[in-house]
Amino acid sequence: MAHKRTLKVGLDSAAPFPMHSDYNAEVFEGFEVDLMKAITAILDFELEYEVSLWSNILEKLFKGELDLICSAVTVTDSRRHILEFSNPYLHFRLCAVINHGDNLSGIADFKNKTIGIREATEAEKYVHVNFPANNMVHAETNRELYRKLQAGKIDMLIDDSPIAGGFLQKNPKLKVGMYLPNTDSQYAIAMKKGDVQLKAQFDQALSTLKENGLYQTIYKKWFADVQF
Repeated sequence: MAHKRTLKVGLDSAAPFPMHSDYNAEVFEGFEVDLMKAITAILDFELEYEVSLWSNILEKLFKGELDLICSAVTVTDSRRHILEFSNPYLHFRLCAVINHGDNLSGIADFKNKTIGIREATEAEKYVHVNFPANNMVHAETNRELYRKLQAGKIDMLIDDSPIAGGFLQKNPKLKVGMYLPNTDSQYAIAMKKGDVQLKAQFDQALSTLKENGLYQTIYKKWFADVQF
């Protein structure tokens, strides 16, 4: 009997829940976990997860040490130059998260605010481009970032809306102050540049899941009451 192909899948060690939880926790779960199970069931692949810091993970894929990354990877033009992407599996926006007692009525309210961001993320780029004069505080993990906001070390943080949603379910003292204009984004599965056969297989599997309703079932399970 032929062995199933095993895919090495890169995961962000700072788990971006509800996309996926901490791989080393008792329960490894999330939208992307269910999605990958469903895709690999169709394609008859095995999965081997490898956990790494976000700043290393894209580099590992680029070097060919991983087959793919399914860990809240935003599709961008610059990443397209060096990586292959599947069709997107989730649409979202960037949002500003603030403490419950605060309010944001618009971008003008960002003036003089200290903004928290995660290193090597699209949110970080967005803040550098749009608010270069602001005081910025960088964090290596989501947890550290949200903790800084609760501790009053920053005035707000910028994050992907699905991940913010996951944190806000656990942090009732925080809220989304606003969704940021012109930040419509997509998550997709990243693969090594030139791995077009694998991309085609994943795109086909994603289409099948949308046609047979399984994608919608997984989506509802994780995002039933989240708005983004």
